[in-house]
Amino acid sequence: MISPDKFEKGALDIARRKLVTESSSELVSVPRIGTGGGFTDIFQWDTAFSALWAKYYPREFFIENSLDNFYRLQDERGFISRQYLPDGRSLWGREYPISYAPPLLGWAELELYRETGDRARLARVFPHLVHQFHWNIEHYRRDDGLFFTDSWGCGMDDIPRWNSVSELTPEGGVPVDRGIIAMEGSEGDKKFQSLLKWNEAHHFDWNRQVGWCDASCQMAFAALKLSSIAAICGDAECEREMLEFHSEESAIINELCYDEREGFYFDRLGEGRVMHRHVGAFWALAARVATDESAGRLISELKNPNRFGMPCGVPGIAADDPEFNLERGYWRGPVWAPVNYMVLRGLAAYGEDRLAKTIAQRIHHAAMELFESTGTVWENYRPDRSDIPSANANRDFCGWSALIPVTIRREFLE
Repeated sequence: MISPDKFEKGALDIARRKLVTESSSELVSVPRIGTGGGFTDIFQWDTAFSALWAKYYPREFFIENSLDNFYRLQDERGFISRQYLPDGRSLWGREYPISYAPPLLGWAELELYRETGDRARLARVFPHLVHQFHWNIEHYRRDDGLFFTDSWGCGMDDIPRWNSVSELTPEGGVPVDRGIIAMEGSEGDKKFQSLLKWNEAHHFDWNRQVGWCDASCQMAFAALKLSSIAAICGDAECEREMLEFHSEESAIINELCYDEREGFYFDRLGEGRVMHRHVGAFWALAARVATDESAGRLISELKNPNRFGMPCGVPGIAADDPEFNLERGYWRGPVWAPVNYMVLRGLAAYGEDRLAKTIAQRIHHAAMELFESTGTVWENYRPDRSDIPSANANRDFCGWSALIPVTIRREFLE
C-alpha cells in the first residue's frame, strides 16, 4: 500500500493540472481552482467543498480567487447562481430552484480564515454572504418554514424525493419553462431542449411540493457560520439574528422532518414524510439541529452495516433502501467525499470522535487503495469494496475528492 503522503501528493498533482488559468470575462478571476472531472463551469457547491481542502494550500490553489468569483457575479438582489459559464453568465434563471446551491460559502470562508487569520477578508465578504442568505429566505422558504430546491439544486441529483411515482405531479411546484435557462438566443434554446430530456428523469418541477430536510438543515448550518463570522467582525445584531434563525429553523425541522418511530430525519411531503433515508439527513448533526435523542438515533444509523455503516464509507442512500443501486445509481449508493466530510464534522460536533475516526479510516483506506491501483482520485466511490471504481464516477476529480487525502486525513487521522 502506498503511503498517505504519496496519496496526498498524487491528489495535489491532479489538482494543479485542473487549475483554470484563462478567462474570457473581467468578472471571472483566474487562476481558480478546478472542480474536477472535465468541467470548466464555475460551480458554487463544488468550489465551497474544494475550499475545505485548499484552505491548507490557499495561495498555491488560488482559493480566494475562486471564492471571490461568486461575489463578483452576485446580483443586486443577493442571488448567486449555483453554476456560471466560464464567461461569467449564469446558466440558470434566478427564479428557478435549479439555480439554487447549498449555502456553504460562509463555511468555506470561516475555514479559510481559521488557517490564514485574514480578518479583513472576512469582513469584506461578510455582506455578500448575508445578502445571499436573505435571498434564499425570500425565494426558497415555504409557508411551513422548511426550504425547498430541486434535484440538481440540492447537489444530490438522483436521490428519490417521493414515495411513489404517482405523487410526481407539477401542481404546486415552480414549473419548468424556457426561463429556466438564462441564456438567450439559439444557444439557450438548444440547452432548454436538452434539459427537457433530463427532466424526464430528474423532475425539475418537483421542488416546492417537498420540504427538503437537507436544504432546511443547510440554512440552519449557514446561519451558525454567519453568526460566527458576525462575532469575529463585531456585528452583534447580525450574530443575534442568525442565532435566532438557527433556533427557529431547528425547531421546525425537528417538528416536521424528524420521525420519532424511525429515528431519522426525512423530507416532508404534505402531512407526511418521504420515507427514504438519505445522507442529507446527517446535516442535522453538522448544523447542530439534532436534539440529544435524535442525534443518538442518527449516530446509530452510521453504525448499522445494513444502512450507512458500510466498509468503505457512508453511502448516499441507505443500503437497505429499494432505490439503492451501485450499478445505475449516481448518488443512490456511492460514497461521496463532500458529504462524508460533512458527516465526520457532524459527529465531531456531538463528541463522537471515535466513530468519526473509524469512518474516516474506512474512507481514506478505500480511496488510497483505489488510487494505488488506478493512479487517480475518483468523483465517488463504492461503499462495499475498494478494488474497482464506482460505476458512475469521473476520474481525476480534484475537485472535492481531494478532501479525502488532504482534509479527512489531517483532521481525523493524525
